[in-house]
Amino acid sequence: QLEVEVTDISGKTIDGPVRLDIAVIDQNDNRPMFKEGPYVGHVMEGSPTGTTVMHMTAFDADDSSTDNALLRYNILQQTPTKPSPNMFYIDPEKGDIVTVVPPVLLDRETMETPKYELVIEAKDMGGLDVGLTGTATATILIDDKNDHPPEFTKKEFQATVKEGVTGVIVNLTVGDRDDPATGAWRAVYTIINGNPGQSFEIHTNPQTNEGMLSVVKPLDYEISAFHTLLIKVENEDPLIPDIAYGPSSTATVQITVEDVNEGPVFHPNPMTVTKQENIPIGSVVLTVNATDPDTLQHQTIRYSVYKDPAGWLEINPTNGTIGTTAILDRESPYVQNNIYTALFLAIDSG
Repeated sequence: QLEVEVTDISGKTIDGPVRLDIAVIDQNDNRPMFKEGPYVGHVMEGSPTGTTVMHMTAFDADDSSTDNALLRYNILQQTPTKPSPNMFYIDPEKGDIVTVVPPVLLDRETMETPKYELVIEAKDMGGLDVGLTGTATATILIDDKNDHPPEFTKKEFQATVKEGVTGVIVNLTVGDRDDPATGAWRAVYTIINGNPGQSFEIHTNPQTNEGMLSVVKPLDYEISAFHTLLIKVENEDPLIPDIAYGPSSTATVQITVEDVNEGPVFHPNPMTVTKQENIPIGSVVLTVNATDPDTLQHQTIRYSVYKDPAGWLEINPTNGTIGTTAILDRESPYVQNNIYTALFLAIDSG
């Protein structure tokens, strides 16, 4: 706004003052700009056509009441171009990006990559050829849903374990086409048959997703030399409603228990007997009996003296009869509190 007046040479006002309003007409000298990046959107695989993925907004510093700031949006480029070069559409006025392909093409497991990049253009002047442009990249991630159940790589696994041993005996492998390191991929294993004594447990290896089958209670070859387990695998996340677990989600584990030579056992142990001192040499003190847990091996047992501090005793190596070889002396320094202690061995033929 200006004020104008007319004066003579002496400075006397002849006319005015008059206010002069000057309207500055906007010139289209500002390009549209995307200021809110990075732009990242997510869409679930298998989403119906027309699903809104994300929204793009550009800004133009020109006069918003003129076409200089009237923006229109367009997709210039999509990477990758498969399975369709036109996977998405952007509303030219609103900037909303939506899917335009059928749900079957939004299959994360068949795509080259679950990430798409779109080059978005915003043009002023209502999109006319004379309009100025600005661009931004929109990244769209195809999110996984649990549409593939885990499946064992084979129907039967084999394992061998020595009796009396605990720990991992076999790793069960599964395949799952869903996104690794998600609940749709992580496996949960369950023993559903063959474990009445709770001798086995199975846990998931967090790195490999394998099922680590362990013996947690030592097995006894003489009780059972073979075990058959039925294992089920599921995902942490539930499957989508139209997908179910099939026969490949169960597997059998055949476990062979190897016999280990176990030492004979005295019954009872320790044994106590009362004898008078000074009994004749050669007197029978008692007969011991040891049994071999390896009942299927039919081994023979032989007995021997392991510790006899005073040298008073002997044992028949075949029948376990213990007799005296010297006079028993209650006052001997080897007798403590009226008790003399000797140790005997039972050794099997294995």
